[in-house]
Amino acid sequence: MPNIVEVKNVSKSYQRDSLKIPVLENINLNVPEGEFLALMGPSGSGKSTLLNLIAGIDRPDGGRGSIMVANDDVTKLTESQLANWRSRHVGFIFQFYNLMPVLTAFENVELPLLLTHLSKSERHERVK
Repeated sequence: MPNIVEVKNVSKSYQRDSLKIPVLENINLNVPEGEFLALMGPSGSGKSTLLNLIAGIDRPDGGRGSIMVANDDVTKLTESQLANWRSRHVGFIFQFYNLMPVLTAFENVELPLLLTHLSKSERHERVK
């Protein structure tokens, strides 16, 4: 079965003043299509960093390594291409979500679909 996600030799660190804080070092990960995956670990272990890299929200250190998602190398996409790619292929479910209190549940679910090409009737059908 082909891999839906392939992470190869990816590192990520953050800079705090003059201190470089390594979070991920030469990570390799293959996730076969259809596989269920749970990222688990203590706070600060790099789970969110890895997800942000896979989703193209963040970039690996020095542009080294590669991150393939469904045959798209997200490390090679421009910011504009990434925004378009994320709008079509990436969804996040947050432990603590922020709904717009002035909107109904239906309108909160519909909100990201307003950024797509879908007509009003298509959006409403998907939300239902």
